[in-house]
Amino acid sequence: MHKQLLWPIKTARLVIKMGCQDDLQAVLKLLSDGELVRLSGLQLPDDQMMRGWAVNNWLGQQLLLITDPAGQLVGLISLFPIYASDGNYQAHAMELGYLLRRDRWGRGIMSEALAAFLQALAKNSDIKRLQAYVAIDNLRSRSLLKKFKFDQIGNENGYLKMVKAL
Repeated sequence: MHKQLLWPIKTARLVIKMGCQDDLQAVLKLLSDGELVRLSGLQLPDDQMMRGWAVNNWLGQQLLLITDPAGQLVGLISLFPIYASDGNYQAHAMELGYLLRRDRWGRGIMSEALAAFLQALAKNSDIKRLQAYVAIDNLRSRSLLKKFKFDQIGNENGYLKMVKAL
């Protein structure tokens, strides 16, 4: 069982909070940027009704919203369970995902968000290992993961697999 993380997490420029059903339309708008979704590695249905259903379920489970001081959605952070090849859940390990609106790139926003999130995660959870996938051509994200001491351990279908111990 994971310890309870405390929300929201506030930084100098951002608020990281749990998503809810009321956020569905803003999240779907953010995810309408196909290139952003591709670079993030998300596997979303093309059918808009199915996409809405999937994101709605995601909102109720493990999706965190990154907002600016005005409350505008600028990005997402998520944690997904990791399952072994035998189908069993890997305790104390999660897959990290994140994305940031392209008009906010190059400002250190995701670096600030991940720094606060990873610190809270290490301090307030039982998670011991994170893994992340990053598109090979997503140099900014690769650099960000390296900044936070993720190590590359593989290459799968055009994405690098990276891990970090907490």
